[in-house]
Formats: sequence, structure tokens, C-alpha cells
Amino acid sequence: MNAADATEAPSPATQPRADTHALPRRWLSRLGRSLLQFALLTLAGLLLGGIVHIVTVFRIPALATHDAATAYAALGMNGRAELVTPPPAGLPAILDGDPNSVAAVCSYDLAAGPLRVVARTGSLPLGLTVHRRGGGVAYAITDRAAIRGVLEFVVMTQEQLDERLANDEDGETSRELRVVSPSLQGLVVARVVVRRAFDRSEAETLATGVACGLAD
Repeated sequence: MNAADATEAPSPATQPRADTHALPRRWLSRLGRSLLQFALLTLAGLLLGGIVHIVTVFRIPALATHDAATAYAALGMNGRAELVTPPPAGLPAILDGDPNSVAAVCSYDLAAGPLRVVARTGSLPLGLTVHRRGGGVAYAITDRAAIRGVLEFVVMTQEQLDERLANDEDGETSRELRVVSPSLQGLVVARVVVRRAFDRSEAETLATGVACGLAD
């Protein structure tokens, strides 16, 4: 090696070294961007959820008037179930209506006292359901539970049930079937399955034959 080569070659001490802090800085930068994106998405989700909640709260009064118990509140007040298939003029159809069945309803208001429901069974399948106001089924029974061809139960509030229990004689078990309604107002729906087209008349007779009146 000549003298010129020796002077041109840089010594190991003077050679440029790789930046040992570059990799951590890049990693921290990527982590920061990811956290920022996550925070923005979370904030957007919270804002969207808040908007949906507010809209739902404001729509509750409107939605409450569309449940079956409210829509048919004027039907069956004469003590007999009234047909709702097809629905009466100006009233909506039952949302879960079965095209192969006939439905009749009795509305109730337990402020006047407990409601007694009596239905006689026939050759077609019959079912009764109690719907509370605001939506939801409080009780359901079918003709398989009939005794001597009769389905009978009394709908009442919890307070009315407590009063009835207090008036029961000591040691006596009441034979009546008692159903507690979580709301004062509600609806009793009678459904009869139509097996064949010519069964419809019998199905309507069974459905409208359900009696709904004040219990003794």
C-alpha cells in the first residue's frame, strides 16, 4: 500500500455509523398513528350511538301506540272477542298474524277489576295469549289445557292477586287459574287454526265465542 492509499482510506473511527434510534422512532410513529385512528373510530362510534339513543327516546311515544294492545284498545269491550282477520277498517293487521288462522281480540283495563276469560274448544286448534300494553306476551295457553272442553282463567294485577289470596279461605286452594298482567291495560288474543278453506266459518265462531268480562 502506498502513502496515497493510506491517506485516502478513512479510519474505522471516522466511518459513518447507522442511526441506532431510527427503528424505534419509526415504530413509535406507526403506533401513534394506529392509536389515533382507534381513538377517532371509537369517538365516531360513541357519537353514532348517542344519536341513535336520542332518536329512539324521542320516538318511544310514537312506537308505543303501534303495539297490538293499543291499536285494538276499543275492541271486545262488549264482553266478546271481535275478529281482527281481516283487520277492521282503519286498524293495522296483527304483526304476527298467520294466514292459516283466524284471530279475535278482547281488550281489557284492570282498573275496573280482574278479567275472566272463558273459551270453549272445538275440533280446530285454539290458543289464547295475553298481551300487555306496550308489547310483550304475559301468558299463553292452548286447548290442550282445557277441562271438559273449556279454557278459563282470570287476568289481574299483582295487587289484585294479593287481595284475592288474602280473601281465600284458610286451607282452601283456589281452582281458578290466575294470570298476572304486568300492565293495567292489555289484550287477550284468541287464535284458531284453519286447516281447510271450509273450516273458516267454524274457526270464526270459536274465536268470537271467547267471553271476556269482569270476574266476580
